[in-house]
Amino acid sequence: MTVRPSFDPLIAAEDRVLLEARPELLHPAAGVRPVGPLGGRTPRDVLFSLWNAPLWAVLPLVVAPFYGRKAMIAGAVGQIAAGAVLVLAPGGVFVLSGAVVVAFGVLLARCGQGRAGALARRLHGSYVVPRDLDAATAALLGRVQRAIQVVLSAEVTQEGLLDDLRNAVMLPAQEWEVAQILREISRLSEEQRIARQAGRNADLAQVMGPQAKALKLATASVTERIEAIERYAEQVKAADRALLQWKTLQRLADNNDAYGELLARTVRDELAIAEIDGLTDDAKQVEEALRRSVEKARRTGLTLLPGGLAEAG
Repeated sequence: MTVRPSFDPLIAAEDRVLLEARPELLHPAAGVRPVGPLGGRTPRDVLFSLWNAPLWAVLPLVVAPFYGRKAMIAGAVGQIAAGAVLVLAPGGVFVLSGAVVVAFGVLLARCGQGRAGALARRLHGSYVVPRDLDAATAALLGRVQRAIQVVLSAEVTQEGLLDDLRNAVMLPAQEWEVAQILREISRLSEEQRIARQAGRNADLAQVMGPQAKALKLATASVTERIEAIERYAEQVKAADRALLQWKTLQRLADNNDAYGELLARTVRDELAIAEIDGLTDDAKQVEEALRRSVEKARRTGLTLLPGGLAEAG
């Protein structure tokens, strides 16, 4: 599992989904990247619009099916309209040429960063991206994200056996706080590294010594918090295993009738085997075979009781 961007829980859910789908648009803590010319649109966007504009204007039914059912319906209507303009309207070719220009403008407007890019710029500071972290702090963020994923995807969570509200609110808030601390630790660690490159002297050591100690204490503290979340994830995994065992016991209990029927058939089988093997029809021998079969059924049936199942496990 790779390290993902971490988001402020106060970001609206739909905005977060949009940003998670376009992580390349998120900006590092150092600052917002410039938009670039044409609102972030590239020459590739221009070529795409030039290529597709004539198709949308003249043959919309050809390209519309690639964009879903609603687009296909709109494409069919547009195709009828384009055909009517070309056949019936005076100067239909010029009208369609104008439609090509309009289609080009619409397509180009939809290119670029779009709403996700605007959100990434507006919400800068409300997320932490992996580029904000060094290798050590990125590894710590990855650990907390994995632990939280274990909890949220667990079967006991999905079935509402844990505190859903606490998990849904507390865990994202914990991740966000941890991510912010790790971002600051990473920034200050880089500052320390650059300062050390300037050389060593008594004055520098006097300033940097306490700072390095503070960084070490902060790292140990946030690591303890991450380990607490990991311990919670391990408990949730244990609860998942217990739930699986409980469901297995329930299935076995539900099948008691089937096992009982099987045991009854076992009684009949042994009686038949006794007859096939040439046993006499003496009532005493039949009674003895029946008693043995019933005793076997009784012993097997005991294992279906909760105590018997525990012993068998």
